[in-house]
Amino acid sequence: MKKLATLIILLTLSCTGFAWPWNGKPLSRPSPKPAPKPVAAVVVTAAPSQNAVNDARAVVRELNGELKIAKNENIKLKNNLDQANSDLKNSFVLIEQLNKDITSLKEWGVVQQAEAQKWLEKYTNAIKRYHRLKWIAAIIAGAVGVLLGLQIMSFVPPPYSLLVPIGGAGLFATLVWVFL
Repeated sequence: MKKLATLIILLTLSCTGFAWPWNGKPLSRPSPKPAPKPVAAVVVTAAPSQNAVNDARAVVRELNGELKIAKNENIKLKNNLDQANSDLKNSFVLIEQLNKDITSLKEWGVVQQAEAQKWLEKYTNAIKRYHRLKWIAAIIAGAVGVLLGLQIMSFVPPPYSLLVPIGGAGLFATLVWVFL
């Protein structure tokens, strides 16, 4: 019992990470990260332009170009929005048509189920009638077998003579039952 308890303790310690030789961790501590060294930054300043009007005109030209690009993008976005709205309207029309088709399909399914139920009832009634007529035919064939057995009974010795009408009835009834 002591060996079993010792084995269980060793297995739990080795699985939990308390057993440092088996968990794959290095024995030594990692060295600290080196500290970053400061770098002297050189700041370059641009000399002020002599012609501020030309700079302003260049800025206005850039802004005009960006404005034209923004207008073109706005026109494209409006076209895409109009297209999306028309697609949305078409999808609503298609959804309404689909809902109409679904309801008509449901109604058709209900009608088909009612017809199938009606035909199933007719079929079960026909099967019942068939089996009833089959029994009647088997009984009539058995009666014919008895009459034929009574005719042949005189040719059979007395202890077996009663079995001939019974056997004839059974034979004829069975034949009619199997072949109908």
